Amino acid sequence: MPIQPKTRRYRGVPYWEQEQPRTASTDKLLVSYYPNAGKFQVSTLWKNKKSGEVKPGRTAVLDAAELASNPDALSLLEAFLNQARS
Repeated sequence: MPIQPKTRRYRGVPYWEQEQPRTASTDKLLVSYYPNAGKFQVSTLWKNKKSGEVKPGRTAVLDAAELASNPDALSLLEAFLNQARS
């Protein structure tokens, strides 16, 4: 039986209610940047089979301060972005 991740609830100030993000989407992803909060969200997009509406699903959040405190993590992210640019 696969291990299911535990659902975690955000315990900080709800930054998504405090500011409007800059957003962009692809066929499969929605990315949102909250500059004041220093947060970057990547959400999967899924299509409701009945209504045809496209909605965001699971979301990963990158925290700028957290990445800045870990040079290895920041280096991996930079390598990924460089690959995406080329």
